[in-house]
Amino acid sequence: VAGAANFASTVTVVGATHLKSTVTVGGAANFASTVTVVGATHLQAAVSVGGAATFASTVTVVGATHLKSTVSVGGAATFTNTAQFTNTVSISGATHLKTTASVGGAAIFGSTVTVVGATHLKSTVTVGGAANFASTVTVVGATHLKSTVTVGGTANFGGVVNLTGDSLYVTGSVTIEGNVSIASTLSVGGAANFASTVTV
Repeated sequence: VAGAANFASTVTVVGATHLKSTVTVGGAANFASTVTVVGATHLQAAVSVGGAATFASTVTVVGATHLKSTVSVGGAATFTNTAQFTNTVSISGATHLKTTASVGGAAIFGSTVTVVGATHLKSTVTVGGAANFASTVTVVGATHLKSTVTVGGTANFGGVVNLTGDSLYVTGSVTIEGNVSIASTLSVGGAANFASTVTV
């Protein structure tokens, strides 16, 4: 056919059809079986897929991608740029964050939190329950203890100890190896034993 061909009704082709140039379809196109495209495919408008879509290789999306329902990833997911989640994110397995994690709001951990490296807390820390330290605790600045302090073992003070309250109660023995200076009244309710000279 050298010119245009108009078919007013259905056209059925039993064998293979080779179209060696552009195909333009003005209406809907229905394919009842598999469609194989060997070269690149350019879809310049919306694509609607009613069933499952399987991609055997890399899928590249240049623009924004809106996923309005559940996303299931069977393998690794790599984000090379910022990932923003505007709602709850639930992770049932282990999570490895290999660089800085910044949390703008509250962070709630329902179970144990283990930090292998150093932890820097640049503001107030509030602990509602017991705090257990299995090793040395070093406090560089001043420490304010606003309630009772109980020490089950030995307490060593390397510098001056100032008591600004009214009373000091010690229920067991006290050994002081250095000088003791008492700037006010000393009241002893029981016996007092001095193993050496007492100068008043």
